[in-house]
Formats: sequence, C-alpha cells, structure tokens
Amino acid sequence: MMRRLVYAAVLLAILGLWLFADRLTPAEIVKAEAALVRDGDTLEMGARTFRLHGVDAPEYRQTCTDGAGREWPCGKAARLQLSAFVAPGALSCEVLAKDQYHREVARCSSATVPDLSEALVQAGMAVSPESRGTAPYADAEAAAREAKRGLWQGSFELPAEWRARKEQGAG
Repeated sequence: MMRRLVYAAVLLAILGLWLFADRLTPAEIVKAEAALVRDGDTLEMGARTFRLHGVDAPEYRQTCTDGAGREWPCGKAARLQLSAFVAPGALSCEVLAKDQYHREVARCSSATVPDLSEALVQAGMAVSPESRGTAPYADAEAAAREAKRGLWQGSFELPAEWRARKEQGAG
C-alpha cells in the first residue's frame, strides 16, 4: 500500500513538472540599440519580429473617427506613437510566446519607457483585448477612455474586428 502511494506521488510530481516546465524555463531577453516599427504593436529587431504582449493597436491602414466625426489615420498614428516610445535608444524584449503568425510575443521596454504595451494603452493608441475589464492593462485603458485620448477621442472599430472584416473582403 505504501509503495503504491510513493509511486503515485512520484508520478504526480513528474506530471506536474512536465505540465509547468515552460513556466520554470527563464524567458529569453533580447536587447538591441534600435528597432524597426512595423505598426502600432509590432517591432523588428534584426531578423526577429516581436508582437507586443497584451495589446492590439490599429492596423497601419486603419482609420478612426474623431470627436467631431472626421476620419483620421489612427493606424499611422499608432505606429508613430510606438516609434516615439522606441526612439530614445536601447530596447529590451522579454519573449513570452509565439503567435499564430510565428511572431514572438514579448514584453518590451525602451530606455525611457518601462512597458511599451502599457504606454500605448495609456496613450489611447492600443486596446488591451485580453483584459476587457481585467488585467493586465485594464486600468490604463479605462484612464485613456475617460480622458478621451487617442482612439477614445471618437469612435473606432476594434483592430481584431477591422482585420476580420478586411480578410472577408468587406471594405
């Protein structure tokens, strides 16, 4: 009986380690002095492409409507905002996962901005789709919405919905 309990405990321990092995492995940190900003939430550092963790910014060709009902190039503005955050110099990205397009999902910082994702959401130039009321950037999104910063100054289509509509060929 005791032997079975020991075997069961060892088996459970091995299974637990196997299930959580990815969390025990330290994340890779990639550093660079410069990055190419592809759009409002994607950076290239050398041959590697990074998608910022926890945010979704408008696509480069996406437009939004301001408070006066005028169309404005919010996708271009999001890219410019990210460019401004990365311009000061050294960058660091902690690789967290890979997305469906094989980009590395990362938490990135610059010399002056400790969390690029959070800064974009605070500026109103990205949404935090993972949160929708919970962590990681729900507070920053609520503050941007309240202050009518960036996308929140008028109306906009969520970037994921805009992409889906474009993929279906509807406008």
